Amino acid sequence: ILSLLAVVLFGPLSLVFLTAPVYTYDRVSAETLIAELRFDAMGERQYLAQLRTGGRCSEGTFVVLGDQWRVDAEFLKWKYWALLLGLDSQYRLDRLEGRYRTAAEQNSQPGLAHDLSERTAVDVVELAESLGSWNFLLDATYGSSTYQDIDPGNVYYVYRTTTGIITRHQPRPTQPAGQEALANT
Repeated sequence: ILSLLAVVLFGPLSLVFLTAPVYTYDRVSAETLIAELRFDAMGERQYLAQLRTGGRCSEGTFVVLGDQWRVDAEFLKWKYWALLLGLDSQYRLDRLEGRYRTAAEQNSQPGLAHDLSERTAVDVVELAESLGSWNFLLDATYGSSTYQDIDPGNVYYVYRTTTGIITRHQPRPTQPAGQEALANT
């Protein structure tokens, strides 16, 4: 009977100890796709960017100048123990702009920035900051940015992580011969 009691007590406890590291790793290393970018050349160092956000349901078209693109986001990071409780870091896309590879070019070439932020009725970052020391869940609020060289042959994906935004890219799919792209009317 003592053996049965040990199995009943230590069986579930062993299961918790075996699964906890996997759950913790998944929560701390989680990535969520938040935006997709495609570029079409319009001229020398001038591109038309197609940005899809909001589950890739919302789409905008923007002119981008330079050799690279950059997306900025406002970020709210919870303390790690709050992440383990299921709270996800919050973000709001803030800006899309082109950039040049060197600071000298950045300072001498034309620039263009596009506001992406959509204000909501409740600003979570402002609310969290207003609680001050009473907010035991908030770790930090800050800006996060990611950029890469512009290559019209690639599709760029922007991901939210627990600590900021990151970018990955893949070759842009080509349209099969004889098939037209769907038109937005």
